Amino acid sequence: MSQRKSVLITGCSDGGIGSALAKAFHDKGIHVFATARQKSKMQALGDLSNITFLELDVTSQESIAAAQETVSKKTNGKLDYLVNNSGSGYVMTFLDSDLDTSQRMFNVNVWGIARVTQEFAPLLIAAKGTIVNNASTAACLGLPYQSMYCGSKAAVRLMSETMALEMKPLGVKVVTIITGNVRSVWFSNQPEFLFPAESYYTAIKEKIGIYSRGEQGHPQTDPKVYAEKVVGDILGGAQGTIWRGAQSSTVRYALPWVPDWLKSILAVKGSGLDTWSI
Repeated sequence: MSQRKSVLITGCSDGGIGSALAKAFHDKGIHVFATARQKSKMQALGDLSNITFLELDVTSQESIAAAQETVSKKTNGKLDYLVNNSGSGYVMTFLDSDLDTSQRMFNVNVWGIARVTQEFAPLLIAAKGTIVNNASTAACLGLPYQSMYCGSKAAVRLMSETMALEMKPLGVKVVTIITGNVRSVWFSNQPEFLFPAESYYTAIKEKIGIYSRGEQGHPQTDPKVYAEKVVGDILGGAQGTIWRGAQSSTVRYALPWVPDWLKSILAVKGSGLDTWSI
């Protein structure tokens, strides 16, 4: 196995982007180290032959170190691709956001990437490999009721871009994915929507609930299509930032030309914030 190229992907639970990415890498002949907090959450990948399942919790240094040791032994101390895909979300008004919940989300989305990348860096440097960090279009503009999530993904984007500058002299590429809307179980895995009775925003609670369930009606890319394009980009030697998923191209090409006042109008359209005030 030591001669075969390998990828480790975080967040490969069934129904998510990570699972689709694992399948796409596998189909290209790459040995996949598919990880999740529990192996039982990766049943959809069970029939694949060229895959190793590992339990990895990106919030636990001990868990990450154990996974790194296993990978290093199987690959003679090298890893060609690391895909930091694990992510968590949180939908709530800024004033009503629970800070403990928000910190847990940042611990996954931001510090999880930092922990995993630092631990696996020696293997990536030895292989002259590639790090892939999954950000979001939420890193590019403010979205109603997602202030904490947008903040975490903006941090991921800039951390990844800075990482690219520092890793280049070590022979390691860093790619940032700005992911648009992709059909997955992402919203069903988010914290329970508990709206405080004393909120200023009670009058539009139902609108906020729609956002918490991802029911705004935005177009979504099929995860298989998304994953195949992303893996094609990565194996094709992509550098810098790649944009994949529904509406990512709109954010990439149109948003820079939209004045701030119009961005604000478009961002709140249909959210309740456009028709209500106290």
